[in-house]
Amino acid sequence: APRPEDFLYGEDEFLLQGVTWPGAALSRFDRALLGGWQDRMARGLFRYRLGELPTRVLPGSMRLVAQLNIQRGTERRRPQAVHSLTQPFDPREFNFTQIRPEELLLRLRRCPPDGGSPAAPDHVLAVINVSPLERGHVLLLPEPALGLPQALTPQLLRFGLEALLLSAHPGFRVGFNSLGASASVNHLHLHGFYLGHPLLVESAPAEPLCPERGLSLLQEVPAPALLFYTAGAGLEALAQDVCRATARLAALGLAYNVFATRGAPPE
Repeated sequence: APRPEDFLYGEDEFLLQGVTWPGAALSRFDRALLGGWQDRMARGLFRYRLGELPTRVLPGSMRLVAQLNIQRGTERRRPQAVHSLTQPFDPREFNFTQIRPEELLLRLRRCPPDGGSPAAPDHVLAVINVSPLERGHVLLLPEPALGLPQALTPQLLRFGLEALLLSAHPGFRVGFNSLGASASVNHLHLHGFYLGHPLLVESAPAEPLCPERGLSLLQEVPAPALLFYTAGAGLEALAQDVCRATARLAALGLAYNVFATRGAPPE
């Protein structure tokens, strides 16, 4: 039977067009996520109260967005030591089996197509990040009891991409930090958050590498980056392609970040 926190969705709710700056009315997903997040903030479940953050768009062609969030630096849990990009999950360290039940906001559950049986896995958990970077900052988790290390999987990434398409806010972004690239907990998770500013990566030029797979090399950005683009179709295949690339990077000993956002087609 459905539980109160269950958020069932189907592909018919994906917003593939019309989500542009400065944004418009929030979607059902946005209202559920932000409403739950603000409720937990009012109940004091975070490590600090997040107010309006001092924010500047820095001068220059990169248009970098800088924010001052002092409490994130002073109040967050100390990151775990990283000895290898492929180190296994350690149940003796802090992990997401230890989160409080009230930190759970939503159980994002994908409706099976045509009324069939749910595929496994058919859901992820959206829980508050108790040391938030921004408004609506959540973690997207597969079932914590699985004890998966922080190595990106196609299944989790697909849920993250679907969350992006469920949001009507152009500033809702999803990200992944590998071990050695700012991951503070070696337990599989994505970040999701709202940032009310357009970013360079949404419109930066790109050099085609494998157009039939939506793969390009981003140009004129602060760091080397591969761009995987889709207009909304083939999310499962795209997630598999991204994870093949990240697995190769990890095998080479290269830490990496994945950042998912709405943006213009590569040119």
